This record gives sequence, structure tokens and C-alpha cells, in this order.
Amino acid sequence: MYSIQQASQLAQIPSSTIRYYEKITLIPPIKRNKQEHRTFDDKDIEILNLIRCFRHLGMSIEDIRASISTINLEHEEMNTKAILFQHKKKLEEQIGILNAYIDEIEKKIIS
Repeated sequence: MYSIQQASQLAQIPSSTIRYYEKITLIPPIKRNKQEHRTFDDKDIEILNLIRCFRHLGMSIEDIRASISTINLEHEEMNTKAILFQHKKKLEEQIGILNAYIDEIEKKIIS
């Protein structure tokens, strides 16, 4: 079991951000000890690392929430590749839209 400071170091996420993620229910409720301090296990650290990775890849909180909520954290392995594939498809769609905007702007500049 890890304290919030240890979890913060292991996941490379500030403690305040971890508290925020718990508050907005991005992560499951964290277990507490007798003193009501949060205690993290390896599965909690794995989830935090996954969230950090997704945030660095530009995923929104809502997309992360949707991805994590589809995973039964107790009984299934996290299918990170499938989640990343879905995110890649969304980014490719956004690139297509942005390229269309750029083309439209270039046409207006030329004319």
C-alpha cells in the first residue's frame, strides 16, 4: 500500500491532481486507512499511469473517463491498445477536418 505522496511519485502526477481525479470520479474511490488517509495499491498506480499517458497523448478528461469506465477494473485486463487505437482514429479525423480548414483558408488567400 502506498500513501498519496508515494503514489504521486510513482505515477508522476501531483497529489493535488490525484485528489482532483478522485473528486471528479475519473478514478475509482481510493481506499482509506484508519486515519482516513488515502491508501493506493498497485492497481491504483496502474490506473494513474494510464491516465497520465492518455493526458500526454492529448486525450480529454471525458474521453479518458469513457475509456476507463468501460473497463471492469476488478475482473478484466486494461485493453490499452484498443483505447489508443480509438484515440488515434479520433485524432486522424481531427487532422482531416483541420486540413480541410487549411485548404479553405489557402483558397481565400490566393483569390
